[in-house]
Amino acid sequence: MAPFATIHTVTFIVHAPSTRIFAAANLNNLELVVSPVQIGTTNQFPAYLAKFPLGKIPALETPSGFLLTEGSAIAKYIAESGPRKVQLMGRTTEDRALVQQWISFADSELSLKHTEILAPIVGTKKYDAAFVREKEKEFVRVLRRLEGHLRQEGRVWLVRDDEVNMADLSVAAALLYPLKVFMDAEYRRDYPGIVGWFEKLMGVEGVGKEFGAAVRFCERRPELDGSEGFDFARLAGG
Repeated sequence: MAPFATIHTVTFIVHAPSTRIFAAANLNNLELVVSPVQIGTTNQFPAYLAKFPLGKIPALETPSGFLLTEGSAIAKYIAESGPRKVQLMGRTTEDRALVQQWISFADSELSLKHTEILAPIVGTKKYDAAFVREKEKEFVRVLRRLEGHLRQEGRVWLVRDDEVNMADLSVAAALLYPLKVFMDAEYRRDYPGIVGWFEKLMGVEGVGKEFGAAVRFCERRPELDGSEGFDFARLAGG
């Protein structure tokens, strides 16, 4: 049987925006083929841009010629294309709305804010101390919102307590790099609910391996100005 789709993405690191896509595919028993992309090179080739004009990754291509970009859209497409669609996207109207709420939270709150903290560390953006401090305050505020939700009595997963869905996969994907790069033990001490939930999710069959589990959390918080340099091997599996 032919693979369900090809995912164009980087392979030299665990690409956080792609993790939820591959995890959803595993849960839905869908085979995905990975087409390695070299950022700044192969994603700028005319053949790639003819399919994906902005050169974005991840990008999806099906045997029928269907093309799709944007991580959330691809993850939704994968989630809705297999036997566990109802579990992954929500069993009731309320559940589906909550799944979308947490996906938006992951994309527009967690990812948007932590990207501004990570960028100077990895050397993709000039460091502005005041700007980064403000973004980290915003990031902490968002973490506290998530921690409060997960610390509710009896809470197991983000939406339903009996099963994982795209809310969990999306929020975990948005937290992967912060947990690996700048959320050291002291930082994580304030968020036992988040850490416990994340570690539990990594133990779900078909999920953890796509996040590079066992995920090695940050041991020492780096200088946020990027003065130490950055080893991208820290974003590899483990």
